Formats: sequence, structure tokens, C-alpha cells
Amino acid sequence: STSMSGSGAGFSFGGASAASSGFSFGGGSTAPAPFGGGGAPFGGGVFGGSSSASTPAPAAGGFVPSAGGGGGGFSMPAASGGGFTFGGGGGGAPAPAFGAANSGVFKLVNVSLLKEGDAAPIVAALQRGGISRLVLRGAPVDYDENPTMRAAGAAELVEALRSAAGQLREVVFEGHRFEQPDIVASLLGPFHGSMALEVLDFTNSSLGPEGAPVEVGSCEKLRELKLEDCELGGDGCEAVARALSGLTSLEVLDLRNNDMDDSAECVALLAEALRGNARLKKVALDEDLDVEALREALREAGVEAALHLGEDDDEDDDDEEDDED
Repeated sequence: STSMSGSGAGFSFGGASAASSGFSFGGGSTAPAPFGGGGAPFGGGVFGGSSSASTPAPAAGGFVPSAGGGGGGFSMPAASGGGFTFGGGGGGAPAPAFGAANSGVFKLVNVSLLKEGDAAPIVAALQRGGISRLVLRGAPVDYDENPTMRAAGAAELVEALRSAAGQLREVVFEGHRFEQPDIVASLLGPFHGSMALEVLDFTNSSLGPEGAPVEVGSCEKLRELKLEDCELGGDGCEAVARALSGLTSLEVLDLRNNDMDDSAECVALLAEALRGNARLKKVALDEDLDVEALREALREAGVEAALHLGEDDDEDDDDEEDDED
């Protein structure tokens, strides 16, 4: 709106109270200054800057880019008399820029890495940086005959992961068929000892007993490990259980549909690995297993409710949320 204020004439936005004339934005209680505040030209000498390198914005409020992690947009810092803002608040963290909800995520479906160069778009995204969540869903194939990853196609991705592992918090290799089990070890090699990785998901991938992701034992911040339907068998599940021993950051573990009942020792090993972990929220296993040893270990930690047997009603909700990314 427009208003007449003070003894002078003119239009004012932001409510200048002193005698004045002219047209001003974001006015304070003193006489108005040129747009952007102070005696300097628009924005304090340079667009979005200030007249001093140590002062990020003019005192009366210039037009400056918002800064800070995850934020974005432009803001006009308001003086005591008011004003307006674009993409930022007055004293708190700046508001997210348009589209920031998807920042840091690289998602690709129908992934098939069979030969050199197939990983080029993934490699390019990782090299640009800023990726914290990597989601690679395998292409639909004849599971018995055709892989989605061969060593030649995965080699470039492995190298890119080496440079990006320090910033990747979530990695999803869902629905993949690996030609050799050592490809899995190659993909996880860059994450050995990672202090960034929090979520690892191989759901519905052909890991096999030899491809059990034992490297996760060195990831001290790992919160979620999803290995449903990965053909691990009893031996692979045992290897995973041993790897998790002492990993107190773990909150979610899914080992369903892996023929764990092939091993008489697997549940007992898992019970020992998870004993004392009060952070557990979900441990998903097949409903036909004898889980009393595990149940007792979880009860001692006060998290017996974390044990989930059989299919889970929450899965549909998780799938819907993932499809919205």
C-alpha cells in the first residue's frame, strides 16, 4: 500500500517517520537514502554487496544473495522501520531456495552398467559435487541370465565414489544383478571407514553369500542397512551379523527373504551383535524363524518393540515417499 507520512510529500514503503520526500523502500526512522540504503549506489557499490569487505550488507538493507547451508534466494535485510524480503527471514536461517527440497539427491532408474561409459551420467553428477543421496535402481532384466552390472561398466562408478564418499550419506543400489560378487565389494570399498554413510540399501539385489556387505562394519555412523531379498543365505547373513557387532549407531536392519533359516547360528550371532543397542527402531526378519534369543537381547536393551517379523505395513508408505523424490 502507499501512504503519506511526515511533513513532506511522496510515497513511502516501510513507513519512514521523519520529514521526507521522495520514493523509498524499507525505510527506517531516519531520512531516506537511495534504494539499497546508505550513500552508496544500489546495493552498496556492487550488486548484492557492500562498501566494506568485512560487512556483508549495508546498514539500511541492500539487495543481497542469501547465504548458508541449504538456503538460497535473495533477501533485503529489513531496517528498523520494516521493509520486505525475498527468500529469507530477518534473523534466522535463510528460507530454502526454489527447488531446494530435491537438492543433494541424484536418482536414476533403469540403470544398466555393462560396459565402459555406461556410468557417465552418474559419474558427471558425482564429480559436480553436492550429492548426499545417491539412488540407482537397476533395469528390469531376466534375473537368471542378465546382469545390470558388470565389472567393466561399474569401474568408472567405483572411481567416482572414491571422490564422493565423504559427502554421501545415503546410497541405494536397489534391484541390481551383479555378474560377479566382487563387484559389490568394489562398490563398497570407497566407503570403508566412512564417517558420512548413514543409509545403505541393496533391496532385491543379487548379492549372494559371497557378496555380503561386510564393509559396513567400519561405517561408524551407519543407521540403516536394508538387505531384503538379497540371496544372502545362511552364510551371508552370518557374515552380516558378525560385521554389525559393536555398530551402536544402527537403528534399522532388514534381512527378510534371505533364507536365514539355513543357518542354525545366524539368529544367535545377530542377538550378540545387537545386544545393548538401545537405538534400534526396526529389526525385520522372516516370521518362521526362532528369534527368542534375539527377542531377549532386544528386551534387555529396552527395544523389544523393534522386532518385526514378516511383511511390514510401513513398506507401502516408504515406497510412496520414495516415488515423490
